[in-house]
Amino acid sequence: MIKMKKLLLTILSIFLLGACSSNQSSNNNDSSKTSSSNDESIITGESNTLVAYFSVTNHTETLAKFAQEHLECDLFEIVPTQEYTSEDIDYNSDCRANKEQNDETARPQIKNKIEDMSKYDTIVLGYPIWWAQAPKIMYTFIESYDFTNKTILPFCTSGSSPIGSSATNLAKSAPKANWLEGKRFAAGTNEETFNSWLDENIKKDTNNMNLYIDNQKVDVTWEDNDSVKELKTILPLSINMHEYGGFEQTGSIGKSITRHDIQLDVVPGDVVLYSGNQISVFYNASSWSYTKLDHINLSNNELNSLLNKDSVLFELKA
Repeated sequence: MIKMKKLLLTILSIFLLGACSSNQSSNNNDSSKTSSSNDESIITGESNTLVAYFSVTNHTETLAKFAQEHLECDLFEIVPTQEYTSEDIDYNSDCRANKEQNDETARPQIKNKIEDMSKYDTIVLGYPIWWAQAPKIMYTFIESYDFTNKTILPFCTSGSSPIGSSATNLAKSAPKANWLEGKRFAAGTNEETFNSWLDENIKKDTNNMNLYIDNQKVDVTWEDNDSVKELKTILPLSINMHEYGGFEQTGSIGKSITRHDIQLDVVPGDVVLYSGNQISVFYNASSWSYTKLDHINLSNNELNSLLNKDSVLFELKA
């Protein structure tokens, strides 16, 4: 009888514990979002584009995730050290958000950070509108990094307020960046509409590759074809190339990839796929059947200095 009572008490305890856990989970499911931890605050892609966003009610976050998936890039959530609760953004009261927005010097602290901002050329910047402006934590973010020569495309979410002067005021904190015209989106904006706007403003990098020759990064214009896309999937790639014919450096990829060869009159700077398994870089003109990969944007003299030697190290990196 005693054993039976103990068994019943144990079962009852387990039941009550499960009920409490369920109620606690339900009570925490309010309109404000729970910020991710430092380790989860950035989703890594393979691009020199970054989507950085701040979101409390999930509307901005939804669009930011559309952008990350569409652009195949990094995603960074701006996480406040002191999280915002529903009461903090109750605009009909003397709430925290109202106090911050009325204080020109307010700079809420950010819990996480981007370790290497230098690797990004383009930043898609998302935030909600609070009293017709960007939340002050966005100023904290902008003032924490060097955005010189970087392109920034801002977007905001709001119930009705336009983007207004929110982006131009943020731009004052990073005057050496190239700020594109931003746009306001309503809650519930669909993925197709948002991605269409992205495409109008950002040329999607279909290859996300950087080219280095003898450890020198060179500016290139990539082709949009299957061969380039397949190269992206085998990064990083390092090839010890050797001079051939007095007009090119060539080396083996180590495997065959997709090819669409046509007769090409190549010019200095062209980079091509030969026979599906070799890459050739030209510093003089030639003609053969190739698949073009890209063109190096250097003068003939610069190309000759860089490539007219016995061998070079050719590297492709994300």
